[in-house]
Amino acid sequence: MKTEAHTNILRALTKHFGATPTLLWDPNEEAPQVGCAYFSAEKTGRPWGTLVTFGMSLTPMVMDERAEETDTRRAEILAYVDENETQLDDIANWLCWAGCLPFLQEPQTFLGWGHTIHMDNSVFKDSELTTLLTLTSIVKADNEPVFQVENEDVGFLWLTFITEAEYALKKEQGVNAILDLFGENNHPVALDRSRKSYI
Repeated sequence: MKTEAHTNILRALTKHFGATPTLLWDPNEEAPQVGCAYFSAEKTGRPWGTLVTFGMSLTPMVMDERAEETDTRRAEILAYVDENETQLDDIANWLCWAGCLPFLQEPQTFLGWGHTIHMDNSVFKDSELTTLLTLTSIVKADNEPVFQVENEDVGFLWLTFITEAEYALKKEQGVNAILDLFGENNHPVALDRSRKSYI
């Protein structure tokens, strides 16, 4: 259910992306209420479409000693998709799910730079991708807070996805090993759900 607070976030996102959303996935009736908006490449002038949550930032996350300097208590999650991508529902669902996750844990936690959420199966049909990875956006315009909720900065977390072998490497050597892999393989900004493992 979309509230006035959700509408205010959508206004801030519309200002940031310079366009109104093309599609909206409304928040759940029950808390945490996280929806998703799609800003098309055609409207924003960016080379890819952008999916971004709205509502995650209404609740501050519970930070702990693992938090990096760039992590914020309030965040929204975004993902970039090819401008011709037609299957947006599953990606939007993953964003909404990840946006709710910190508040459904006992005790509550946070999502930040370099965090992974490993799933038992592929996250997309006929895909090798099994794990959600949150990072600071590699898109310069999106890697700094662009609005506030209750006088606190709201940061963007870029949601990308990695394979089972890449997840094993991340657990063994840390997220910088994944970033090196991304660099060596020209990891795309836009999600490629059919990409093969870099390992």
